[in-house]
Amino acid sequence: MKNEDSMIPLLFSGLGEEAENALKSAGRLRKWHRGDLIVSEGDECKGLFLLMAGSAAEQKYTPAGDYSTICLLHPGDCFGEELLYSEENKYASALEAVSEVEILCVPTEQLFCLMESFPEIRENFHQVIAKRFRSLKQMITILSQKTVRQKIAYYSLTLTEEQGGDRVVLPVSKEVISKLLAIPRPSFSRELSLMEAEGRISISARTIGIADMPSLKKDIGEV
Repeated sequence: MKNEDSMIPLLFSGLGEEAENALKSAGRLRKWHRGDLIVSEGDECKGLFLLMAGSAAEQKYTPAGDYSTICLLHPGDCFGEELLYSEENKYASALEAVSEVEILCVPTEQLFCLMESFPEIRENFHQVIAKRFRSLKQMITILSQKTVRQKIAYYSLTLTEEQGGDRVVLPVSKEVISKLLAIPRPSFSRELSLMEAEGRISISARTIGIADMPSLKKDIGEV
């Protein structure tokens, strides 16, 4: 399980009381329900979104209405940070609530003023951007796996590193995870059942037990 420190949003990590209160005061806490569209592709980015509770999915829609899930956001994650220093301030993707969510919305101008007044906030913001790039690189690695099993194995092993232990909880529904991994839902469910039958994993609702770690690592080419 994650320790208490790991649950602190990265943007708030190590801040003194004055800086923390200033950051909270600069933002507006808003709530969305599951299925709500928080921002649409093409909307103007007017600030930083900091997820305080719940989960959201960054989605890319096609003209036909189909969509792919680019990444999942969980408490402590940010959205829109890469646009704050960019001349292009339009969202390239949509953000949808996949549960009840609370988001601290900090306007761009106020955030820049805070980073000027509190260097520790600026340093944390740079760490937020670095984390985003690491997450995207990780997703590229997962999606580059050639088979359904390899994608599931790699993602499961990634969760064990994040959550610790040999039992992990899927952060969202299996349907959302299958979209994230670009796997048709029937194929995703079928492969999970096969992996459980082979003794690689155990499944209970959204909890996955890693029963045979060496085999999962072998599935993705690790020894």
